[in-house]
Amino acid sequence: MSNSEIARVTKHSVIQAPVKPAPIPAQDILSGTPEASVALLWRNETGTLFNGVWHCTPGSFYLDHADETVAFIEGRATVTPEGGEPIELAAGDMGFFPAGTRVLWVVHETVRKAFHNHDAARRLLAGS
Repeated sequence: MSNSEIARVTKHSVIQAPVKPAPIPAQDILSGTPEASVALLWRNETGTLFNGVWHCTPGSFYLDHADETVAFIEGRATVTPEGGEPIELAAGDMGFFPAGTRVLWVVHETVRKAFHNHDAARRLLAGS
């Protein structure tokens, strides 16, 4: 097997990942002053697959999701997909958001989550 065929395994600290500001658009904020930040830890060559860490302070706002799997490390939030029922996610919980889902996030306690996205439309990392 050549070096280019060897799978690479990477390791990152979810708790200590150096996050950078990722502001929530003002028109999507309903209450509070939520401040979001992100650390992009890996992405494939095409930008359709990526993972990282997201951190957000309390507030309520809308987010539009690509296919996203999340694992809450810290905090607590209630997420309500449009037309769906509210679901509480807290430290230790895992969730999945299908592509195209618009979700009302109510962050009760500052959240830190690890995430993996499949963004077939390459919308989320446009310009990154």
